[in-house]
Amino acid sequence: MQENKELLNNNNGNLGGINQLIQRLQKEDVRNLMTFKRFQVIFVVFIVFYGFVFVLNPFSDFELRYRITGICYVLAFVIFGLIFRKYYREYKSIDYSLPVADMLKKAAERYSFQYRNTWWVIPPLLLIDAGITISLFHRIAGFTTWERIGLVQLVYVPIMIIAFLIGVLIWYKRQKPLRDAALKLLDELLG
Repeated sequence: MQENKELLNNNNGNLGGINQLIQRLQKEDVRNLMTFKRFQVIFVVFIVFYGFVFVLNPFSDFELRYRITGICYVLAFVIFGLIFRKYYREYKSIDYSLPVADMLKKAAERYSFQYRNTWWVIPPLLLIDAGITISLFHRIAGFTTWERIGLVQLVYVPIMIIAFLIGVLIWYKRQKPLRDAALKLLDELLG
């Protein structure tokens, strides 16, 4: 029991004990919650805009390829919106009144690198890729079909890789220290 009191008052760690860790966790959780909420709104706007302009557009001279592009974008944005909604609900339901060990365990899980959940992102990224490829296909002249597709991929794939690496850097800088501190304090508390 005395060890638990000392742990709660410990100010030697990188994040300065359990109280400061909880404050930093709450701050990061609120930041993530607001980010997920903003992205939900952004994707709803994109869904309405692209749905109206590209899919439901009443103009008769609108080509089928643009409608297909719009459908790809709208489906991708719907999936992204659902992903952000899932995370918004998850962060909204965080409970800091749990016992310290349970709260630290959940925080460590929440801020672990979530590579296992990245497969959810693949279908909308492929839909956006298809939409971009279809919309740019006729604008790229002088190449075979596969060369046109390849040219689009030479731009799209590196952009997605760079975006992924930026996400990893953000996790490494902001969220990994929270996860590491939660695991360290959990080990001290339980061990």
